[in-house]
Amino acid sequence: MSKLSDFFKRERLYILLLVFVALMTALIAFTPSAKIKPSANDAAKPVFVRAAEKVLGDREAVEEVLSENKHLAFIFALISLLVIALFLLGAVIDALLILSRSSGKKVDISTYKLRKAGWGMWDVSKVVILYLFFVYILMISEASLARVFRILKDDNFKMILNSSIMDILSVVFILYFAAARYKAGLISLGLSVKNFFRNVYYGIVAYIALIPVLIGIISAIALVISLTKYSPQKQPVVDLFLRETNAPFLLYTGLFAAVAGPIVEEIFFRGFLYAAIKKYIGVFWAAFISAGGFALLHAHLVGFLPILALGILLAYLYEKTGTLVSSITVHMIHNTGMVLLVFLVKQLGVY
Repeated sequence: MSKLSDFFKRERLYILLLVFVALMTALIAFTPSAKIKPSANDAAKPVFVRAAEKVLGDREAVEEVLSENKHLAFIFALISLLVIALFLLGAVIDALLILSRSSGKKVDISTYKLRKAGWGMWDVSKVVILYLFFVYILMISEASLARVFRILKDDNFKMILNSSIMDILSVVFILYFAAARYKAGLISLGLSVKNFFRNVYYGIVAYIALIPVLIGIISAIALVISLTKYSPQKQPVVDLFLRETNAPFLLYTGLFAAVAGPIVEEIFFRGFLYAAIKKYIGVFWAAFISAGGFALLHAHLVGFLPILALGILLAYLYEKTGTLVSSITVHMIHNTGMVLLVFLVKQLGVY
């Protein structure tokens, strides 16, 4: 009993913040008109599933657009050929890895040997609590200032503003608990430039190897959707992105989703969360659970499995290389591809 009492006294600030977060969540849940806008990072994650479904579902419309726009048709053909080539190359890489594994050869791609993290799951929980607390503070502040600053009534502007602020705060929170509080260096979070280009190369090869897996999963999902007549729920953030016409906003959002998002998310999910979970349940389940949390945050029901597969690969690369460079490389390639796909769908006008 005394230990519990000491815990509440020691952590009373975070407990009060947690109560605030719980009350705000309950208030929003029971207020039909209240909506929380998704982060800008979401625009680049599950989009490919919905976009592919829309393109396939509107095939006649797509063919009509391509027949009228020869330049767009040429780009579309090049992308199709590139995807086929990467699929075949990925299949070859996968086959070589399987043969190497079956012959007992180990692929050594290590840069550092990962050390046991000083922080634990309660520290991860604190970061999440702080994150949610400031999300609600931003919402309340914007609601109060919207009458003075009309731009705060623009959903797109608020989405990118909130995402930018929260990503910066997230990194600050993580650095405090990992690097400052536990006196650990940045390498404890996988942040290192040692063998940088070699790890970038590993990331590129790993993502190509993942492409056949992703295509297989997406094909299976498309078949299930077709058989069950399931209609995936639309994502508001995707519609906002597709309908936006402001070029500077689109450029910033694209760069944010393709560059800033992957860096911040890899620091949290692999460098911070995965390292904490691994202390308790080992590499396999830590990779699976951290990837599951990653998928739940970024995808709806249809996009869960592809993002789960991506998350497992990201954790594997971090574990094997000891740095986040390869994982960030994969994440950036993936997000960049998804952003480009969104722009393609935007040009096709089938959304």
